Amino acid sequence: MNVLKNRGTNDILMAIVDGLKGFSGAITTVFPEAIVQTCIVHPIRYSKQFASWRERKPLAVALRPIY
Repeated sequence: MNVLKNRGTNDILMAIVDGLKGFSGAITTVFPEAIVQTCIVHPIRYSKQFASWRERKPLAVALRPIY
């Protein structure tokens, strides 16, 4: 994030991240007014690993309102 700042990025309005530890903190440290949101695709994909192939599509539909 410091490299982006040093290259001329003044502000980030929103960042969509995938849950890497420390990444959200790094963004808000350098760009304190940025909104950090977790991508819903990664948690849904991870949750589907615990279901059989036949159950994965209905499970994804059911999980969407949760995430």
